[in-house]
Amino acid sequence: MAKSHRVLLVEDDEGLRYAFEKALQKAGLDVDVAADGREAVQHVDAHGGDYCCVVLDMLLPNIHGSSVVTHIARTNPDLEVVAVTGFPDRVLFADPADRYVVKAIFTKPIEPTDVAAYIRSRCTRETA
Repeated sequence: MAKSHRVLLVEDDEGLRYAFEKALQKAGLDVDVAADGREAVQHVDAHGGDYCCVVLDMLLPNIHGSSVVTHIARTNPDLEVVAVTGFPDRVLFADPADRYVVKAIFTKPIEPTDVAAYIRSRCTRETA
């Protein structure tokens, strides 16, 4: 069975959010967007099972990215997270289960097309 092609993009920087959204769409993915951690949690609670992946900036207003990861690990442990951060040495996970859902960490600055290609490869794999 094919995986969903729906992605949740969580990025507070409007310019980066736009660039990532366009790159993901060009890669053939359906994209929902959230501008902060609170919106991300709301999207995951409402549609978590519909997403193949969450592209998550780690430094977010309202709810920090690491707290979003913890929420995903507890509520949707099969949902993959790709973290995007300018501070990779500060990415900490409160619980070992958090590391399980984070499949990759990309360091800013990064080309949105590189992240989109990686996400597309994850979301188009066949599942058993």
